[in-house]
Amino acid sequence: MAASCGGGSDTAGIGGSGFISSGSVTGFGSVFVNGVEFETGASTFDVEDVNGTQQDLRIGMIVQVEGTINSDGVTGTSTHIQYSDELEGPVSDVVTSADFKTLTVLGKTVIVSNTDTAFEGLTYASVALGNVIEVSGFYDELGHLQASYVELKSSTFDAGTVFEIKGVISNLSGTDFVVQSVNINAASANLSDLPNGFENDLLVEVKGTYNSGTNTITAIEVEAEDNDLSEDGNEVEVEGFITRYASINDFDINGYAVNGTNATLMPATLVLEVGVKVEAEGAVVNGVLIANEIEIRGGDAGVSAIVNAKNIANNSFTVELHSSLPLVTVQLTETTLMEDDAGTDDHLLLSELTAGDFVEVRGFESGISTITATRVKRNSEVKEVELQGVVTAQTLDSSITVLGVTYPVDAAGLDVTSYEDASENTIVDHSAFIAATTIGTTVVSIVDKLAGDGNAQGVADEVEIED
Repeated sequence: MAASCGGGSDTAGIGGSGFISSGSVTGFGSVFVNGVEFETGASTFDVEDVNGTQQDLRIGMIVQVEGTINSDGVTGTSTHIQYSDELEGPVSDVVTSADFKTLTVLGKTVIVSNTDTAFEGLTYASVALGNVIEVSGFYDELGHLQASYVELKSSTFDAGTVFEIKGVISNLSGTDFVVQSVNINAASANLSDLPNGFENDLLVEVKGTYNSGTNTITAIEVEAEDNDLSEDGNEVEVEGFITRYASINDFDINGYAVNGTNATLMPATLVLEVGVKVEAEGAVVNGVLIANEIEIRGGDAGVSAIVNAKNIANNSFTVELHSSLPLVTVQLTETTLMEDDAGTDDHLLLSELTAGDFVEVRGFESGISTITATRVKRNSEVKEVELQGVVTAQTLDSSITVLGVTYPVDAAGLDVTSYEDASENTIVDHSAFIAATTIGTTVVSIVDKLAGDGNAQGVADEVEIED
């Protein structure tokens, strides 16, 4: 963003309609979104169509920030912050897999995970059938809502409860239409926010009661949603999944058209394709975001382990998988989402980490035994040690190397390592696992379970090929 300021100005985004940043809240003090710390002293807040304050926001909420950004590219001033959930309704189905839970809410598929979703009023383990939840997140290429924030609104479903869903109108017929695959009956709805009535492709929020048998919301109100990100002249930062990819100069992020021909990719090895979560910065021209920078927001590397030491000056810390194995360095950036399940609030600072804390880290490999973190979560208890990344070496009946760590396997001892493919089907032994993987390409997850003394043993208990 510094390159887009020009003319020695201290702010960017003034020439057009303004500067707008759409993404997840990653920190507080001020409000951190997309790697920018926005001062909020003079900002207004719109939280679910009601005047609010900064205290109403939570880590993981997807917000839209309007304001200015300074020439350093990492600080700015907010004039307005808006939050509106994507979905609010009852959980009608829960399917648990090894790494995430698939929920059905108002007929929509919602994906929650223990590492990538922030929870309020419930936990990953406690989410259950009948819970009424509010969900904020991004839709992926399959139309599934990948939850970044989930809040418990009620423990049980009441047929008279008013629920919410947001999306574009399709299959319009009179006052009946479809939003996010949910049928909407708006014959008796308040339409005061729609002076021009209904039209296909109009972005709206629908509020009403839900009939699960017919997958229908009987609307009491339908409101138009702002779509300022696509207005020409705006300087924009937008976070989300690539949902369509034709070429570097023609793809969609979170439903917005992007041209990345002249963009700097971070990391330089970033491969843009459908399903990758990124953040893009640039100016909107003819309704298209002309990106000057595109940065990954996910990554297939991860580590869950005990903090060894922190380096404030380098904005990093190290974790120990086991005393017999090398340390893994976790490098933080301005955009790293820092979540705390062990402190007094939900935002974690590097200065608050101490040796012995257990953390879960997700990001991308950026050096030997180094992860650049896109998300860090401190847990209140020690859990199983896990290491995930591209396999770079394997020895028969001996070890697997991931993230520069050569992890021993036990093929014939008392603690025999088990193996699974990407579909969670059992692979018979280590030699068969080697045959099923490709060095430098296959992403694997290594789990080292806790023993009675609360420590991992330094030998892999489970090894699984990841999607």
